[in-house]
Amino acid sequence: MSNADEVRSPNDPRLTRRQLIEAMLASGGVLAAGPLLAACGGGTQATPTPPSGQAPAASTPPASASSPSPSPTACTTCPSPGATPGVTPTAGGKQAEEAPPQQPQRGGTIPTPREQTVVVDQAIFTIFDSFNPFIPNGWQYNGGAQQILVENLFYWLPTGEIKPWLGKEWKYNSDYSELTLTLNPKVKWNDGQPFTSEDVKYSLEIQQDPALFGSGIKEFDSVETPDEHTVVIKLTKPNPRYHQRFICGIIGSFIVVPKHIWSKHNPKTFRNNPPVFTGPYVLDRAIPSQLMFVWKKNPNYWNKDEFDPAPQYVVYRTAPVPDSEVQEFKRGTVDVASFDYTHAMAVKNGGYQNIIITTKFRDPCPRGIHVNCDPSKPLLSDPRARWAISYLIDRQKIGTAVWFVPTPPAQYPWADYESNKKWSNDSIASKYQLTYDPKKAEQLFDELGAKKDSSGRRMYKGKQVEINIITPVAVGQPEYVIGQLLSQELQKIGIKSSVRALSGSVFSDKQSKGQYDLLSLWICGELFDPAQFYSQFDNRQYKPIGKDASSDQVRLKDQKFQELILKLNNANPDDPKNKPLYDQALERFYQLLPVIPIIQTTYPKVYNTTYWTGWPTDDNVYTVPLEWWGQFMFVIGNLKPAKSS
Repeated sequence: MSNADEVRSPNDPRLTRRQLIEAMLASGGVLAAGPLLAACGGGTQATPTPPSGQAPAASTPPASASSPSPSPTACTTCPSPGATPGVTPTAGGKQAEEAPPQQPQRGGTIPTPREQTVVVDQAIFTIFDSFNPFIPNGWQYNGGAQQILVENLFYWLPTGEIKPWLGKEWKYNSDYSELTLTLNPKVKWNDGQPFTSEDVKYSLEIQQDPALFGSGIKEFDSVETPDEHTVVIKLTKPNPRYHQRFICGIIGSFIVVPKHIWSKHNPKTFRNNPPVFTGPYVLDRAIPSQLMFVWKKNPNYWNKDEFDPAPQYVVYRTAPVPDSEVQEFKRGTVDVASFDYTHAMAVKNGGYQNIIITTKFRDPCPRGIHVNCDPSKPLLSDPRARWAISYLIDRQKIGTAVWFVPTPPAQYPWADYESNKKWSNDSIASKYQLTYDPKKAEQLFDELGAKKDSSGRRMYKGKQVEINIITPVAVGQPEYVIGQLLSQELQKIGIKSSVRALSGSVFSDKQSKGQYDLLSLWICGELFDPAQFYSQFDNRQYKPIGKDASSDQVRLKDQKFQELILKLNNANPDDPKNKPLYDQALERFYQLLPVIPIIQTTYPKVYNTTYWTGWPTDDNVYTVPLEWWGQFMFVIGNLKPAKSS
C-alpha cells in the first residue's frame, strides 16, 4: 500500500494526496495554499511498494541517537574479480555466502560508527555483486557508485560553472574536427595505479565499438595518446560540442574504466567486483539482506590534499516505509531522507529542530506535453492544434496545487537556471506566451474545421475528435494528474479524451513507435545548450508511425527548423556571435510547439543536522543537492561533524 492510499481513521481530518487531487478534479477548483498544499506534496523519490500480496518487510528498530553506536564489522578487502554472485566480503577478505532472504530488510541498522557515517536513504536496490556500468542491470548506479565511487573528467554546477576534476581542460583545432583532452596528472585508481590517457582511449573505444557497447554511430575515427596525460580525439566530422559528453550533467554520460583491469576480461560479462574507480570512497561491503551499500574513505585517495571528506563512511540503503523512516529520522538515524514533502513538513511543524528542507533546486527537465506531430495525424500535425492544447493548460494551478512544492510555470523548454538565461529571449517569449485561455483554444479548433455539432461534440471530417494521453507514471502522481486535468479540459470543449498510466516497457514501446496522441511526462535534453534539446527534431531521424524512432519520438517534419538545427550543430555554443541563430531556433520552436512546456520541476530535499552540518540550503545551493546525481560527492565533501561546528 502506497502512502498515497494509506488507510486512515474516519476521524482523521488529514486528506491523502490522492483524495485531495480527486477533490480538486471533481470540483475543477484550485487548491488553497498552506496546509492543503503541504498535504498535496510529494517526494523526490516515490516510495516503492512490494509485489502484490506481500507486506513491506519490517525494519529493525535502530538505536536512538543517544545509544551507543554498533561496532563496525572488520572488512578491509573485497572479493576478487569474478566473485560468486550473492557473496559479500568478510574479515580477512574471505567470502561468505549471504543469499538475500525472500523479504530483504529495508532500513537496516548500519554496521559502522554512527558519528563517522552519513546515512543516505534511496529507492529499492536490487544489484549487489556487479559494478559494470555498461551492461543492463550491471550495477546499482544510485547506491553510491556514481556519487562517491566514480568520478568524472568535468562537472557541471547549477551556477553554470564547469569544474575540472579528472580532466584539466579541453581544446579544439580550428575547424572542431579534433578535440584534445588534458588529464590531471595526480589522479590514481583506488588500487594505486595511475590514471592515464590509455584508460580514456580504451574507454572511448569500447563505448564506440558496436560489438561491445556502441550504437553503430561512429563519432571518432581515432584516439591518440601522445603522452600519459593527453588524449587527442579525431572526430568523424566537426563537432563543437563533443566535449559535452565528458561533463557530468546529472550522473555523467562518459565513464572511464581502468584498462589494466578491464582489458583482461570480457567487458560484456565482467562484474568489476571489487569496483576499481578513482573516487574518495571505496566499497567496504554490500549487504543484500539489508539492501545496503557501505562505502569507506580511501586513505590513499589521489586528491586528499584538496578534497578530504570528513565522513569516514557513507551508507546508501533502501529506505524503510515512510512512517518508519520518519521515526528513524527523528532519532537521528538518517541523514538524507527519501520521504516526501508532506512527511517533511509534518516533522518540521512537529517541532523537530534538526531538519533542513531545500525547495529551490530545479531538475533540468521541466514537465510538459509531447505531441505526436506525424503527418498522418491531420489535426495534431498542425501547429494551431498544438497551440490550442497549450491554451487548455492551467500552469498556475498545476504549479501551486499539483506539484510536490510550489513551482513556477515554464515558458522555455529548459530549467530556469542562471546559466540558461543566456539562451532566453524575452522579446520572443512575449510573442508566444504560454497562457491558459480555453476560448482561444476553441477558436483555433474552429479554424481547423474541428467544430461542435448540435450535441456539443467537436467533429472533424465526419468523425468526433479524439485526443488521448498516456504517461509512464502511476495514477495520482503529478504527471498523471497533469494529463487528467488536460483531458478534462479537452472534454469540456467537446473533444473525446482519456488518460492512461502505462508501465515500463509498454509505455516505452508506444512512445518509440509513435502509437499515442499526447505524452504527459518531462522535457529533457538541455543542460549545456539548447542545441541538445532541438536535436530530437532533426528530420533525418523521422520514422513513420509503427517504426521505432528512439531519437525522434514526436515525429515532427519541418524543413525550416531542420535547417536551423543543422546550423546549430556546427555552431560553437560559447561564441556570442551565434546567439542570433539560437534566437531563430527558439522562435521556430514556439511557432511549431511540438513539445509544450508546463511547469519547472522543483524537487525538495530533506537533511538531518544531528550528526552532520554543511548541507545545501535554500540560501546556499552550492552544488546539486540531490543524492542520486554525480555532484552529490561535493555535498559529502562539504560536511562537518555537528559536534565540532
